[in-house]
Amino acid sequence: MRFRARLAEAALYGFAALILAALVHFVVVLSIPLAAERDAFARVADLGPAPATYPLPRVGPSLRRFPYADPAVATAVCRFDLTNGPVRVLAPTGRSGLASLSFHSRRGAVFYAMTDRAAAHGKMEAVIVTAAQLRALVAQDDEDNPSEDLRIESPTREGFVLTRVLSELPDLYPAAQAQANTLACTPEPASK
Repeated sequence: MRFRARLAEAALYGFAALILAALVHFVVVLSIPLAAERDAFARVADLGPAPATYPLPRVGPSLRRFPYADPAVATAVCRFDLTNGPVRVLAPTGRSGLASLSFHSRRGAVFYAMTDRAAAHGKMEAVIVTAAQLRALVAQDDEDNPSEDLRIESPTREGFVLTRVLSELPDLYPAAQAQANTLACTPEPASK
């Protein structure tokens, strides 16, 4: 009887230690992005000042600035800063394969994404705003003639936009890179 009690007590302590270890692991994994010094935004910031567009070099076995990059995908990036007003993002579509835009917060988290299937008139276009800027733009909208802009609310004042263009064949990579390089992030005045 005493053996069973001790066995049950040991199992209970083992289970409690397992739960505590799982909680510690969970907290550590979630805190890594907050403590990282070389996060995605820091790597993008090293490319140059906002709001210019910077093409990323084609990845290869020895060149990987960003993890999980695909050598068949041409990529360009531009940073944005919403301190002085909204930022218009424009990426013309072309004859290349699949094209996409992803909008990332200061911490690198994706808060919006779109593909060339959402393109209108041969371009993917959006306006990135803060919550206050969005309220101001909505207040200025004319009810009879509403804005056709896609307005995306950013959770942070700074961030970056990444465009990716798939090159279906190795010979088409230069055209895909040229299309990716057309990405533009242009500051706009807060009021129109």
